[in-house]
Amino acid sequence: MSKEVEEPLKSVGSASPGRWITEEELSQLKADLKESQETLEAIRNGEVDAIVVTGNSIYTLAGAEQPYRIYVEQMQEGAVTVAGDGLILYCNRKFADMIGAPLEGVIGSVVLSCLSTDTWAKISAVVGAESVVKHESVLRRRNGEEIPVNCTASKLCLADQNVICLVVTDLTLQKVDEELRLAKEVAERANLAKDDFLATLSHELRTPLTPALMAVSALQQDQTLSPRAQADLAMIRRNIVLETRLIDDLLDLTRITHNKLELLEVPLELHSVLQNSIDVCVAGIEAKTLDLSLNLSASETDTTGDMVRLQQVFWNVIRNATKFTPIGGAIRISTSNPQSGQFRVTVADSGVGFDPADAEKLFESFRQLGDGATRRSGGLGLGLAISRAIVNAHGGRIWAESPGSNLGAAIHVELPLRRTAGPETSEAAPSAAASAGLRILLVEDHEDTRYVFQAMLSQKGHSVKCAATGEAALALASSEAFDLVISDLGLPDFSGTELMTILQGRYSLRGVALSGYGMEEDIRRSKSAGFAYHLTKPVDPAKIDQLLANLTREIRESAITLQETPSIPAAQ
Repeated sequence: MSKEVEEPLKSVGSASPGRWITEEELSQLKADLKESQETLEAIRNGEVDAIVVTGNSIYTLAGAEQPYRIYVEQMQEGAVTVAGDGLILYCNRKFADMIGAPLEGVIGSVVLSCLSTDTWAKISAVVGAESVVKHESVLRRRNGEEIPVNCTASKLCLADQNVICLVVTDLTLQKVDEELRLAKEVAERANLAKDDFLATLSHELRTPLTPALMAVSALQQDQTLSPRAQADLAMIRRNIVLETRLIDDLLDLTRITHNKLELLEVPLELHSVLQNSIDVCVAGIEAKTLDLSLNLSASETDTTGDMVRLQQVFWNVIRNATKFTPIGGAIRISTSNPQSGQFRVTVADSGVGFDPADAEKLFESFRQLGDGATRRSGGLGLGLAISRAIVNAHGGRIWAESPGSNLGAAIHVELPLRRTAGPETSEAAPSAAASAGLRILLVEDHEDTRYVFQAMLSQKGHSVKCAATGEAALALASSEAFDLVISDLGLPDFSGTELMTILQGRYSLRGVALSGYGMEEDIRRSKSAGFAYHLTKPVDPAKIDQLLANLTREIRESAITLQETPSIPAAQ
C-alpha cells in the first residue's frame, strides 16, 4: 500500500477547478471573516456609530459609552474623526452645522472639502508624532463662506487604522472681540495723539501772541497816541484775545473729554460777571449795529463759583447771538429768579434761528447748524458745548429755544445760587512800588517775546537779565544773585523744568513758568519741578503785575522773618 502524503485541502469550491492558497492567505481570510462577523455583531448590538465603505475598504468607528457619546454630541465645538487618507468617518451635529451641511452629507466626505490643503498637511502630521497639533485656519462652508477656526488634532490609537480626532472651535466671536479691542486701542492711541497735537499746536500758536499782546498793552498806555491809533490798538487787542480764546476752547474740549475741568470756587455777584461778558462783546455788537437791550431784574445774584468760567459761558452765549444775528437785528439780555435760590440769564436774538428739533445739536462739539452760517460766522463750533460742561459742573443747566428758521433764538442759562458763610473778599490792585525792585532772570528762546518781556519788566522798575538757553541761564545764576527766575518750559538745550530744579537746588530761587502748554499735566509738572506759578501764553501784562506784586510781598516777608530769627550761640 503506497503511502499517501496527507496535505491539507488548499482549494476552494468543488465545482470549479479552484486554486491553491498559502497558509498566510488562509490565515488572513479567516481574520477578515472574523472581523466581518464582529462588525455585523457590533451593528446588531448598536456598538458602531458609523460604517463607511469606499472602494475596497470598510471603515468603522466603534461606539463609545453612552455618556461620552452624549458629551460629544452636546459639545460647543465641532468634533470630527478622520481617516489617514482624509475621509471623514464621524462628526457631531455641531461640526455639520458649522459647514452648513446635513450630518449624513458630511460623514463619508473628504476633509479637504472644508479645509485647505495646507491645513490638512499640518493636521495630518499628528499621525507621525506623539504631540497634539494646534492650527488656526478657516473652515469653508458649503455656501462658499469662510469662518475662522482653531483646529486641535490628536492621534487615535487603533490597531489597524490611522485615525485623527479633530476638535474644531469657531473663532468668529473671538475675532470680533479682538477687532473691537484693537479698534479701541487704535482709538485710544489716536486720542492721545490728538491731545499731544492740540497741546503742541497750542504752544506754537500762543508763543507769537505773547509779544504781540504785551506790545499792544504797552502802547495803549501811551496817552500821546491819537484816538484813531488807540482804536486800532483796541481792535488788535480784541483779535489777539479772540485768537487766544479759540485756542483755549480746543484745550477746554480736551479737559472736558477727560473729566479734568477744574473750577475755582469764589464768592461772586452774577450781574457783575454778566456785565463783564457784555463789555467784551460790545465791540462786535456795535460793529453789526445791533440793538442791545438789558433787563437785569433778578434780585438774588450772589453765589459762589468760578468767575472766569461763568464769564466764559455768558461770553459764548452772547457771542453766539451776535454771530447769527444779521446787521441791524436785536439782542435782548434779561435775568430773573424763577424761584428762590435760582438765577437765570436769557439771551434772545432776532437771528437765523433753527429747527426746534435741532435744539440739542447746538451743544455738540464742532457743530454749527447750517453750513452757510458756519462759513459766514466762523468759529470752531465749541463754545456752546464747552458752556454746557461748565454750567453742568456748577449744578445748573443750559438750553436753547427757537420757533424755527429765521425766527430768532433764545439761550437760557440757569444756575443754583450757592452761598458761603465767609465774607466776600477782593484783592486790591498792586501799586507800582509794591512790585518794583526784583532781580529777575528771564529765560526765553523766542526773541520777540524776550525783547518785549524784558522791556515791560524793566519799565516796571525790575532789574532783568536775559538768557536764551538753559546753559546761559545757569552761567548767569552762578555769577549774579537773583530773586526770581521766569522761564519758558521749551528751551533749545533742556527743559525749563530741569532748569528750575537745578536753580532751586543750588540757589533756592523762586520760579514762574512761562509756557504755551496749559494742560493740567503741564501745570502739575512745572509745580513739581519747583515753579511757584505757571503762566500760560499769551500772558496779560496786568496779570504779570499782580503776580510780581504777590511775589515781592512774599520775598520781603520771607527776608524779614529771616532777619528777626534769633541766632543760636555755638556750643562751648
